[in-house]
Amino acid sequence: IETGNDIQQLDVVDLSIRFMQEKLAQRIKLGEIASEVNLSVSYFSNLFLKKTGYSPLQYLNMLRIRKACQYLDDTNMKINQIAPLVGFDDNFYFSRLFTKIMGISPSQYRSDKKG
Repeated sequence: IETGNDIQQLDVVDLSIRFMQEKLAQRIKLGEIASEVNLSVSYFSNLFLKKTGYSPLQYLNMLRIRKACQYLDDTNMKINQIAPLVGFDDNFYFSRLFTKIMGISPSQYRSDKKG
């Protein structure tokens, strides 16, 4: 049985995810996401973790990598062109994070898809 409070929490998490999706290309701080849904950073982080199983920043990185996969699938853009579009100034950091999350490098991902 969901209480009104559970529904409220779901909305807060959904709203914060929507905010993250709109700001993928920008540098976002945890405090900005929390203030977007009018919660303290610690309360928001705990709530988000409870609802999704991920910290807000882990989730944001997963959204960014998922978007990068779309670019890799649907465009011929170079990896160093994709990285800033999904919020990474540093191509090497982007590649390391992509590899950590996806289990393969961005270039490997692209060649596997095309093959």
